[in-house]
Amino acid sequence: MFFRFLFKPREPEFVLEGDIRLRHLGPRDAAIFRDHLHELHYVDFRDRFNGLVSDAWLETYIARSLDNAICIGAFLGDHLLAVAELHTGGSLGEHEAESAFSVVSDWRRKGLGTLLIRSLLKCATENDISTLIVETGPQNQAMKALARKFGAKMQFEGDRSVGRINVAEGLRLAGRRRAFAPLPAAMPVPVELPAGGLPAH
Repeated sequence: MFFRFLFKPREPEFVLEGDIRLRHLGPRDAAIFRDHLHELHYVDFRDRFNGLVSDAWLETYIARSLDNAICIGAFLGDHLLAVAELHTGGSLGEHEAESAFSVVSDWRRKGLGTLLIRSLLKCATENDISTLIVETGPQNQAMKALARKFGAKMQFEGDRSVGRINVAEGLRLAGRRRAFAPLPAAMPVPVELPAGGLPAH
């Protein structure tokens, strides 16, 4: 199985629409990630995981994602509204990554998905990933429309709808849609220092 260590850039916070902020999520964010997923409406949760999953499975998924994947959260204050994930490994090729998105149901179709996928594409190119795979249920029209916006051609594969975004082309389309606007860059995961501050060198 191919494994890639993903570089999680430590970049300054990027403020979106005044109050919306993006930042990278890490293991310490497991509780708010779990709360976010439980906040999804039934249909949206089902679409996100292509069915229903147990609490134990979800806990394992959250821990693995926060440890191994790039996860970017969109926040309004302390409220996590949306998460974009970039995963490698498994049956994916060396320069491929799979994406996953979840948006709180009441905030869908308000542009958060577009902002997050732009940031995810930037992370992909920084990690030498050339193809971003989007996989969703055939009934998830919003996700399929978002993928097509960045050049994906959605096709049925089994019971899933799968699209592949050429990262360079996706970034070009992102720049054309928002001329002169910088790509969203997520702020780093806060680092907790040990008591007494940094060790002496």
